[in-house]
Amino acid sequence: MEFRDFVQLIAIGLQARVPMHMTGFPGVGKTEFAKSLEVGFGRAGLKCKVLVLVGSIREPQDFGGFPVSTTDGVRLLPMAWARDAQRLAEEGFMVVVFLDELTTVPPTTQAAMLRLLTENVCGELQLPNYVPGQGGVVYLCASNAVDWSAGGQEIQPPMANRLWHGEFPMDHDTWCDLMVSDFPAPSHLPLLPADYLQVHHHRQRAIIAAYVKASGRDAWMAPPDDPARRSGPWASARTWYLASRLLAAIESVSPGNRLLQGPALAGLVGDQALPFLEYKETLNLPDPEDILRDPRRFVLPDRVDRAYAVCHSLAGAVINRNTPERWEAAMIALGVACRTNADIPTAAARALCDRANRPEGRLTLPEECRPFYELMQMAKLLPRD
Repeated sequence: MEFRDFVQLIAIGLQARVPMHMTGFPGVGKTEFAKSLEVGFGRAGLKCKVLVLVGSIREPQDFGGFPVSTTDGVRLLPMAWARDAQRLAEEGFMVVVFLDELTTVPPTTQAAMLRLLTENVCGELQLPNYVPGQGGVVYLCASNAVDWSAGGQEIQPPMANRLWHGEFPMDHDTWCDLMVSDFPAPSHLPLLPADYLQVHHHRQRAIIAAYVKASGRDAWMAPPDDPARRSGPWASARTWYLASRLLAAIESVSPGNRLLQGPALAGLVGDQALPFLEYKETLNLPDPEDILRDPRRFVLPDRVDRAYAVCHSLAGAVINRNTPERWEAAMIALGVACRTNADIPTAAARALCDRANRPEGRLTLPEECRPFYELMQMAKLLPRD
């Protein structure tokens, strides 16, 4: 992966709230690169602040909170860095918490980091999640190879499975180019639109679900047999979800960019990346928005996995931007699809009929919805006979 593409992927992953982890030889510039993101994002128009936390000198309390006795009982109070991050995030900054020297962090401290990386909670303090245009807290990690770390040890599998992993691509030619230009901060960093999840996430989730459904459990939960490889990327329910977010973010700023999609997937789901990309190429799914514009002409694909992906992508598109007109159009399309295969469209219609997924306002039920009448009665959209 070229350095330019690596920089783009790190910038996109951070904004997508995917904890990013870069590895490399000592002294090649990982920490300085992380610090330079402040200027790089600033040039792009995004306020950014990088907080550096060196793992080798940190304790579990730095992430899990320091126990203090109060009149309400023992509280886990956050350290000063977390309060600083909260304040900056509330001022509109994207706060990049840089966890350096990860292969020097003992297992007990790694365990304390787990909730921080997945829930953005330090002690009992809920840190703001990053939202494009609003600020929030994200995580970037770095480490040297175990053999080149002071007291190095492998990253624990629960920690590794929360991270995207990538090699810091500093070859000698790139280093020489940066050396003569005084190691400038990255430029032209992409900024995610505020609605990137609403527009693209449903489609990526549907394709991933179709792939896992077709490929079996080994594609969904595949920790490596070799214990050493468990400190890197491998497929799990968590990493597939992170992959759906990262792919949606890439699609929003660089549609169809395989130079970014491949490393994005490889750094999260490991060996499952290549078969997934090949599978995705063969799916050739229609755009849900095209179906919603003319739902009565929808033709359900013959292949079960394609049919599954199309129907659930359609349901996801409506749930993410729900209006009575879009909801009714999706129900029409799914009703038409039931003439070919009732099981898959009915499962997608069940999701749309859920009370949480129905739009406000009066819903009209066209004739094409007749296959779902019993389902709608259960959802109390129709009176029972």
